[in-house]
Amino acid sequence: MDKSGYQATILYVVCHMGLIFFLYPSDLFTAMDMGHWIGIGISYALHTAALYVYLKGLTWTAQKNVVDMFRSTGTFFTWLLLIPVFFYFGIAIIITLRAYSEMLTLVFLSSTPLWAIQLLLIGIAFLMAWQGMASMARTGVLLVILFSFPILFVLCLSFQNVDWYYLLPIIDREQTFHFLIKPDFLVSLFVYAGGFFFLGLLPPSIHISLKKMMLGCLLLLPMFLLSVYLPLLTFGQATAELYEFPMLMTIDTVNITWLLFDRITIFFLLSLMAFAMLYLGVTLWILLTLTKRAIPVIPNLYLLIVLTAGLFAISMAIPNWDFLKKLQGWIIPLRMYIFLIVPLITFIIGWRHKHKASRTTEVT
Repeated sequence: MDKSGYQATILYVVCHMGLIFFLYPSDLFTAMDMGHWIGIGISYALHTAALYVYLKGLTWTAQKNVVDMFRSTGTFFTWLLLIPVFFYFGIAIIITLRAYSEMLTLVFLSSTPLWAIQLLLIGIAFLMAWQGMASMARTGVLLVILFSFPILFVLCLSFQNVDWYYLLPIIDREQTFHFLIKPDFLVSLFVYAGGFFFLGLLPPSIHISLKKMMLGCLLLLPMFLLSVYLPLLTFGQATAELYEFPMLMTIDTVNITWLLFDRITIFFLLSLMAFAMLYLGVTLWILLTLTKRAIPVIPNLYLLIVLTAGLFAISMAIPNWDFLKKLQGWIIPLRMYIFLIVPLITFIIGWRHKHKASRTTEVT
C-alpha cells in the first residue's frame, strides 16, 4: 500500500512523458508560426487548473472514485456522462497505437510489418492492464529509475546544434489568440487531456497527494517547452513544421564521436516507448474498469480480451496517416469534454457532497 502519494504522481508523469515528445510538437508548429510559448503556457495553465479542480473534487468525497461520484446524479446521467469518456479513451488508444507503430517503422523497423508492431504494443498493454493498477504503479516507478537518466542525457546533448537566433522574435507585435480555435491547436491538447482521468479510478491502496501531484505537474512544464523549442532552435519554424516527428529529427542530428552507438535516437525512442506502453496499459485499464461497471457479470479477462481485439482490429482498419490525422480532428469535442467538462463536473459533485456533509454535521 502506497500512502505517500509517490506512485500516483509518478504514474501521472510517466503517462504524459510517453506522449509529449512525439505528437505534440508537430501539431503546435502547424497551429502557430511564432510565440509558441504562449500556446504552451495557455495549454499548460488549463491543464494545471483542470488537474487541480479534478483532484479537489475527488478529495471532497468519501469515495474517491469518479464513477461512484457520478452515480449520485442517477444511473441515466452517470452513463450519459461516462459514455463519451469511454469512446474518447478507446479512440486515444487507437491513435497512439497506430502513430507509434508508424514511428517505429520509420526509425528502425522498416522491414517489419505494421500489424506485427501494433500487435506487440497492444499485447504488452494487455498484459499490463491484466495485472491491474497496483502492478502498473510499481512498473511506473521502475521505468523512472531505468530511463530518466538516458532521457535527460539525450535532451542535454540535443542542444548541440541549436541556433538561438531562431528564438526571435519571442512574440509578434500583432500576436492574436486566433490560434486557440485552430483545429491543429485543439488537436495538440491530446497530450494534456487524457493523462489524469485515471486518478479518479485508482484503488484505495494507491493514495493521491494533491501537493505531490501539483509538483509532478510542474516537472512536466520543462518537458513541454523542450519538446517544442529544441526542434525550433535546431531547424527553425519553416523546416520544423514539415516533420511529422520534429523531436526525433532533432535528436538524429546529434553527432557524438565518443559514444559506442552511432545514433542516440535509439536510446531516446526506446525510453519514451516504455513510457508510452505504460500509457497504453493505463488507458486500456480505464476502458476495462468502465466496462466492468456496466457489465459486472462478465469476468475481467474476457472483457479485456474483447476490448483488446476490438481496438487492434480498428487500428488495423486505418488506411493511412492522413486518415489518422482526420480522426484526431474528429474527436476534438470529446477531447474538450474530457479536458474541461469532466473535471468541472467532478468539482461540482465533490463541492455538493462536502457542503451536504457539513450541513449534516451541524444538524447533528
